Amino acid sequence: MTTYTKWMISLVVLMITVTVFVIWLIQDRLFETTEQLTVDEASKLVTDLYGGSVEDFEEKNDIYYMTLLRNHLTYDFQVDSKTGNILQVSSVGNKSPDALTNVKTKDEIRILLKDQQRGTVHSISYKDSGEEPQYIVELTEQETLKTLIVNAITGEILSENIKQQNANDHQTVTIISSEKAKQIALSQLNGSVEYVVYEDDSEGGYYLVEIDGENQEATFQIHAISGKVMSVSDNDDDEDDSDAEEDANDDNDDD
Repeated sequence: MTTYTKWMISLVVLMITVTVFVIWLIQDRLFETTEQLTVDEASKLVTDLYGGSVEDFEEKNDIYYMTLLRNHLTYDFQVDSKTGNILQVSSVGNKSPDALTNVKTKDEIRILLKDQQRGTVHSISYKDSGEEPQYIVELTEQETLKTLIVNAITGEILSENIKQQNANDHQTVTIISSEKAKQIALSQLNGSVEYVVYEDDSEGGYYLVEIDGENQEATFQIHAISGKVMSVSDNDDDEDDSDAEEDANDDNDDD
């Protein structure tokens, strides 16, 4: 092999090496460009992790600054546009109840409780607890101090905190509402509610809820504090026993 041939082969190898390097460099630059997140991709990343909706965004120095609204709360996010890493999350604060169109006002809650003859309202405070905003209502009913937790959207009384003040001691008891007792009974037997009665006792009281189902009629005894089903009485069985007893008495009369 001549010197000229060797020189040509070396030149070809060098050209191939340079070409491969240039192609690799171009592909690397293109790869970096396609890896950068778009605004939509960054927004989807945040909402998939935290829920809610992105209300505002701004890009600055390869960082997305986003404002997220979730459950009436506002959060500020900083997202790296290249890596997708969430750099910072901070809570801005919650909206007032007046800004939420589906939340009842304090005056509406007062009227609702007055219509139910719930007593004298002393104070109402708003509490945003995520998906179920609430009002905390303090009132006096029949010389008993109560704290009600009221659903701020539906007006349903979720719980009652009863404070019975005596001369010698102070007793605080938390009981479920009659509506909650009905829901517990209906979860056991689907049907129509015939009546709900509260009975007081030394163990915190209980509710008697009678449900008329499609093929069964039963009375549920539900603990007024824990919500536990204490007993279930099948009314159909009671009726059958009564019928059997009446038949037996009739037979005795015939004898």
